[in-house]
Amino acid sequence: MRQLDLMSIGQLLAVIRQQPEGSDLRERALRRCLDELIEVEITWRIDHRHLNQGYHKASTIAGIGEGRGEVTGCVDHVGEAAEHYRHACRWRKMAQALLGHLNERQRMALLLCGYAIPEQRCAVLGGAEWRMQSIKLGHRGLSLAEVCAGQHVILKRLGWPTASGAHVFDDASTLKSTAKRARARLLHMVGNQAEMAA
Repeated sequence: MRQLDLMSIGQLLAVIRQQPEGSDLRERALRRCLDELIEVEITWRIDHRHLNQGYHKASTIAGIGEGRGEVTGCVDHVGEAAEHYRHACRWRKMAQALLGHLNERQRMALLLCGYAIPEQRCAVLGGAEWRMQSIKLGHRGLSLAEVCAGQHVILKRLGWPTASGAHVFDDASTLKSTAKRARARLLHMVGNQAEMAA
């Protein structure tokens, strides 16, 4: 069997369905699947959420080469739907449904902890200003303490409205314990989703 780290979400769900309740392999697959679903949600919120700006009243390509270049064609509804939903996938919908079972503070903690990727630490050293600039540029090689320090910027990137600058989490240990409780709540639901996805 392939390593769990190399499996897709669909393959992880298959492992979860095949393994008996309480087995070590099933528990590891549940945790890995939840990690992947959190990553899908973070990626969608950071990268794809901004790409679907809405619908245009006229097709941008209809009528090209006719006259002065005015947009004269009607909207192609199939093309419009394909453009609008191109980044939507069943895994994003599954992640969204799972996160819907948590309160807002738990969702924030789960996504903030998922945002931190300390294994991708960059060798550049700097203070708080460098950290904020790197977060704004999309750098995710941060420790939980750094994510906690820059949480208002990260939460804004993840789609939460700008708060009054107050921190939701006072320190990294509070952030980690809130996320841990949220993960424990969702692991059982991932197992249920695996059965439904069959």
